[in-house]
Amino acid sequence: MKDIFGLDGHKALVVGGGYGHGRLTAHLLHEAGAQVAVADIDADRASNVANEIGGHAIVGDVTTPEGAKAIVDEAHDKLGGLTRLANVVGLVQMGQFIDNDPAHWKQQMDLNLMQHVYVCQAAGKHMLAVGDGAIAMVASVSGIYGASNQVAYGMAKAGVMSLARSLAAEWGPVGVRVNAIAPDITAVPRLTENFPGSEEEALAMFDTMAKGEGVPLQRFGRAHELARPLLFLLSDMSSYMTGQCLVIDGGTMVRFPHTTGGAKP
Repeated sequence: MKDIFGLDGHKALVVGGGYGHGRLTAHLLHEAGAQVAVADIDADRASNVANEIGGHAIVGDVTTPEGAKAIVDEAHDKLGGLTRLANVVGLVQMGQFIDNDPAHWKQQMDLNLMQHVYVCQAAGKHMLAVGDGAIAMVASVSGIYGASNQVAYGMAKAGVMSLARSLAAEWGPVGVRVNAIAPDITAVPRLTENFPGSEEEALAMFDTMAKGEGVPLQRFGRAHELARPLLFLLSDMSSYMTGQCLVIDGGTMVRFPHTTGGAKP
């Protein structure tokens, strides 16, 4: 079955691969036949996942050009090449726009946009040199909608989608594809672990929230529902796709916006 993915023997790097959907993405790439390097800012997490899949652990911080280049180059050296990249790093910091100081803007832009720029620059050099590559980044629906109380995050994620489109146009003729996914709220471990009670109780609370928000599928997403589209975008199953952003929102974007029943189309 793994032959349909066309990933056997490919060299893949997962940035942010030590936890949550990053960890699941590393596992899926390994199961599909790729050789995988797991990069994370947390050494223990990177090592644990690398040991689980027989891969390579890389520790570093991608929010500086030097740090991103060091991680990518180490992955290239350990793997003996680099043709696939998944980058799941990102974190929202809430706050009203009027109160967002320069430190807030810098932190959100560095973590949610600029690190993608740095990683793509470093990885692109290796992929363009061999005329083969696929990159999948994580954006957010906050970059599509108006993102109240997360303006910097929404702007950064819109930038990730623009980056994917622009690099797809620039690198497509050389054989490098660039895509992204835009999730809505997803019950990843980083969020569910902050809820009281068991994981099942936390997921139930998330799904109750989703129903109240009018999500058509009546629940929020799960971590594996981000990892699988990332695998798809890095595989031959999406070989004629580039510059695209897959929205993963349980159908929220397609519903009629008014849920009170008073307004009709």
